[in-house]
Amino acid sequence: MQKSVLWEVMRSLSKKEVRELHKWLHSPAHNQREDVVRLFEYLHKHQNSDNTAAPDKNRVWKAVFPGEPFDDARLRQVMFFLLKAIEAYLVFKNSVEDQAVYLSALSKIYRSRKLDKAYRQVHRQGQEWLQQQPLRNGYYLLHRYFLELEEYNYRLPISQNTPVNLQECADALEKWFLAEKLRIACAMIAHRNVFQKINYDFGLLPELLEYVTCHKDLLHEPAIAIFYHAYMALTQPNSEQYFDQLEKLIHEQIECFNHSEARVLYIIAINYCVAKINQGSTDYARRAFLLYRSGLETGTLLENGIVSRYTFGNAVGAALRIGEYGWAEQFIGQFQHHLEERERKSIVNFNLSRVYYEKGDYDNAQRLLTRFEYDDMLLNIIAKTMLLKIYYEQTEFEAFESLLESMRIYLQRKEALDPTRKMAYKNMLRMMRKLLTWNPYSRSQTERLRQIIESTQPLMEKDWLLKQVDKR
Repeated sequence: MQKSVLWEVMRSLSKKEVRELHKWLHSPAHNQREDVVRLFEYLHKHQNSDNTAAPDKNRVWKAVFPGEPFDDARLRQVMFFLLKAIEAYLVFKNSVEDQAVYLSALSKIYRSRKLDKAYRQVHRQGQEWLQQQPLRNGYYLLHRYFLELEEYNYRLPISQNTPVNLQECADALEKWFLAEKLRIACAMIAHRNVFQKINYDFGLLPELLEYVTCHKDLLHEPAIAIFYHAYMALTQPNSEQYFDQLEKLIHEQIECFNHSEARVLYIIAINYCVAKINQGSTDYARRAFLLYRSGLETGTLLENGIVSRYTFGNAVGAALRIGEYGWAEQFIGQFQHHLEERERKSIVNFNLSRVYYEKGDYDNAQRLLTRFEYDDMLLNIIAKTMLLKIYYEQTEFEAFESLLESMRIYLQRKEALDPTRKMAYKNMLRMMRKLLTWNPYSRSQTERLRQIIESTQPLMEKDWLLKQVDKR
C-alpha cells in the first residue's frame, strides 16, 4: 500500500478529522459496508503506532477479512470504497466550512426547485456574509459574481420583458478576471526573475493594462489596485510612483488579502527596496525596514508559524542599516522561537553578533562569532568577514593575517559558491591585505589605494574598506 492514494490521504488526516470520519463511516447515509469501517480502523491504528511505512497488504487482509484466503481484487475494491467515502467527507467538510460556497450552492438548489421564499432568504444571507467578511481579493470578487449570476438565473424566467442584472454580472466577472490576471502576471514576473530561462505568454495582459489605465475607477477595487501597482513596480522600477502606491496599499489594505497573497505582496515590495538600496538609494532602507517590521509583527512573513532564517536575518540587517539597534535586539528575543529548532541557536547567535558589531561591542560580537561554525556556507563567510573587520579595527593584526589566509583557502575550496560572489570576497581579501602594507602617512599611497578600492568590481565591504582608509 506504500504508493496508494488511500494511504497518502490517511496520513494527512488530523485527529479531529479521524473522529468525524469514524461517525461518517458508521452512518448508513454515507457507507453501508462493514469491511470499509474495518479497513479504516486498521489503517488508523497502524498509523498511530508511529510506523510511517504503509502496512503490508497481507496484514491488512487478515485484519479486514480474518480467516479468509487473500484476494487482491477484493482488497482493492474495499480500498476504493474507503477512499471515495473519505473524499466525499472532505468535499462536504470543505463546502460546509466555506460559507460563500455553502450559501451559493444552497441558493442554486432552492432556485432550481423554484422555492422562491427560501431562495430570497439564502441569497440575501450570501450577500450579507460576503460583505461582512474582511477579504476583498479574488475570492471575494469571484463569489460576488456567482451571487449576481444566481440572481440573473432566478430573475430571467419571471421577468423576460423587464431589466435584469446583466450589467452587474458583467461588471463582477470583469473585476474578478482583471484582479486574477494581474495577480498571476505578478507571479509570472517573480518566477521569471528567479528562473530566467522560462518564457511566459502574457496573453491579453497589455490590453488589460491599458483598459485599467483608461478606467481609473477600477483601481477603487483593492484586488485590482494592489496587483496592478505591484505589476507596474516589477516591470517599471524606475517609475517610483507605482511602488509608492503599492507600499501605501500594503500598509493600509493588506488585511483584504489572505495570508499567501499578503506574503507575496510583501516580498515583491521588499525585493523592490533591496534593488533600490543596491543601486545606492539609501532612503529605501527605512522603507524596507518598515515592511519587514509590519510583515513580521502581523505574522504575514511567517509560514505556519515559522520564520525562515533568511527572512530573520534580512529583518535584522534592515534594522541595523538604519540604526534601529534596539528593535533588532528586541526582535531577536521575541521571534527566535519562530525559527526552526535545529538551527535556532546558531541563527540567534549569528544575528546577535551582527547587532553587537554595529553597536561597537566587539568583545561580545567576537565571543559569539568564534563559538560557532555555521552549517550555511554563506553565513560562515559573513561571520568570518565580521571577525576580520573586528581584528583589524582592534589592531589584532596577527589574528587578522591568520584569518585572511584561512578564509582564502576556504573560498578556494567552496566550488558551490556563486562565481560572482566568490570573486567579490576574493577581491575583498586582496584589498584587506593591502591595508596591512599601505603607508597611511603617504598621500600618494593613500590616494592610490582609494582609487584601487573604488575601481575594483565586484567587491564586498567596499564602504568599510574606504572608511578604514579615511580613518587611518
